[in-house]
Amino acid sequence: MKIVFRNFDNSYYDKVCEFLIELSKDDRKHINWNWARWEWMFFHPDFNSDLMDKIGLWYCNDELVGIAIYDHYFGEAFVATKQGFGELEKEILEYAIATFSNEDGLGIVANDTDTHTLDLLHSRKFVKNDQTENVLELELENVSLDYITPKGITVKNLNIKNDLYKHQKLLWKAFDHEGHVPVDEITIHKQKKMLSATNLNSFLHIVAENEDGEYVAYCGLWYSQKTDYAYVEPVCTIPEYRHKGLGKAVVLEALKRSCSLGAKKAYVISDNPFYKSLGFHQHSHYTFYWHNI
Repeated sequence: MKIVFRNFDNSYYDKVCEFLIELSKDDRKHINWNWARWEWMFFHPDFNSDLMDKIGLWYCNDELVGIAIYDHYFGEAFVATKQGFGELEKEILEYAIATFSNEDGLGIVANDTDTHTLDLLHSRKFVKNDQTENVLELELENVSLDYITPKGITVKNLNIKNDLYKHQKLLWKAFDHEGHVPVDEITIHKQKKMLSATNLNSFLHIVAENEDGEYVAYCGLWYSQKTDYAYVEPVCTIPEYRHKGLGKAVVLEALKRSCSLGAKKAYVISDNPFYKSLGFHQHSHYTFYWHNI
């Protein structure tokens, strides 16, 4: 068995997606790092693409069997191997430490029940941190996806080509930024890039629009028919329209549409009671471990 290391470039993008899809089929202990999180991150304006050639790929007979990926920028990472290639884990972890650490070291998140990975991290002196991630799951066939919207509100899918400015204004206000909404050429270019993700399906990206044509709530939903699950990211509502059921409306509409395409489950990285009120329940919990320089 000959293992070949390769540095990432754009030609490997789909291979990483396929790897993460296969990883989630084997078990769900890495569901917090699924293909959709990879895609959302890769096209996000904050992703440092200048570093992406440092992403490590391990191949066996032209099959991708191991990866080391930084999260947006150096300082946090995700590492994994396909089943049957556990002998690569130490090498991949060493690569991540040497390549992705910043001045504070390196953080890696692990499933609290994944004793194998925890033992591996402890063997390299990783120390448990207070930072955590929580994953909730929804079984779509077991809940009602019906909702009611206030008068004057229309729920529809995002018009990616024509509504970049409206979407930018929504995100700016909904994530509580202050001051004028930036609509300069560089900002809009970043917005356009975020919405040009390879597998983004605008049918699943839902907005609530008021009578003035302004977007006031949004749910991004990611789904591949190669999987049985949808991934929720992000969800937001502008301040003056909160507590009116619009977050519920856009999430449930997106989930309803994903269900029509074949999704059986949905996941979200959150412990917010909002999602639990929609029927999401606890799936898994993850804790960060840090390797200090």
